[in-house]
Amino acid sequence: MSIIEKAIDRLVSEDEATKRQPVGEQRIPATPAPAAASPEPTQSPSPRIAASGEAPSPVRPASSTQAAKPAPQAVEAVDDSMVRTQGGDEPDFLAIHGLGLEGFISPQTERSRTAEEFRMIKRPLLQKAFAEPREVGEHLNLIAVTSSVAGEGKTFTSLNLAISIAMELDRTVLLVDADLANPGLSRLLKAQNRRGLTERLLDDSVDLKDLLVRTDVPKLTLLPAGRRHRRSTELLASNTMKGLLEELATRYPDRVVLFDSPPLLATSEASVLAEQAGQICLVVESATTPQFLVKEALGLIRHQDRVSLVLNKTRNDPQSGGRGYYYGYRYGYGYGREYGDGKEDAAA
Repeated sequence: MSIIEKAIDRLVSEDEATKRQPVGEQRIPATPAPAAASPEPTQSPSPRIAASGEAPSPVRPASSTQAAKPAPQAVEAVDDSMVRTQGGDEPDFLAIHGLGLEGFISPQTERSRTAEEFRMIKRPLLQKAFAEPREVGEHLNLIAVTSSVAGEGKTFTSLNLAISIAMELDRTVLLVDADLANPGLSRLLKAQNRRGLTERLLDDSVDLKDLLVRTDVPKLTLLPAGRRHRRSTELLASNTMKGLLEELATRYPDRVVLFDSPPLLATSEASVLAEQAGQICLVVESATTPQFLVKEALGLIRHQDRVSLVLNKTRNDPQSGGRGYYYGYRYGYGYGREYGDGKEDAAA
């Protein structure tokens, strides 16, 4: 081999050695070992999250969702601290004025004719309810609102009267749906699926405060009817009911308890409840209910000196030029035995 050939061979060998050196250095960082190890930490938190409900791992790309979650959780915590629940699923709060019911008065509205009518109706009831002295065991703050037959407006009167009394500065109101056979008040207020009076009468160990529902009317609380029961008359006539009435009447000295009672001539429950109430407010539909039905209903009440009359659905409004109206209420306050002799008409 000549000197020239040896020199060429040396240059070729040095060039190949130089090319092999970068290739060897690139194999070290290109190894897949670190990439293969990365899925393990991202997969390991998944079983823990499914089992314990923990927040997503910060390794996951959904960290923005994690940051958005505390907002609704904070709102729920505030709501839970303000509103108790019935059985864990029903909020113990009722927005009466959020139901959009037509014709009902409200503490927030301006003065209206209907509101003025109920102010006049409630005044003698309140004066009698807290009058002194009174007989032992007589609870005149227990007021049953009833009628002769269905459809005369007792439920509408009960709710408006309760709202009106709640406007008093020194009175609180408990409105009880005592029509266990046909709980119209509970249906009207969307409370027909709540526990209520029936459950308390079936089990006197049930705490009453767990059945009461607060409303958006200050100082007005509702006790729903509860589920229907085939022996509702016996429940209302039971010693448990008597003990409950005693508790309701005496727990708070400023409380008025209004019962939306069944019609007197429709069921036997109404006369049983009227016997135990301190006052009875009998609603009479104007120009519709026959006089003999009212007298027959009054005959079922032993203490007729406790009865007051409310003439309902009057349509001859002198302020409207004789045009008919539905949500105006005239009142007649007096004893039931005076019905038909013209005295209550003079009062109206």
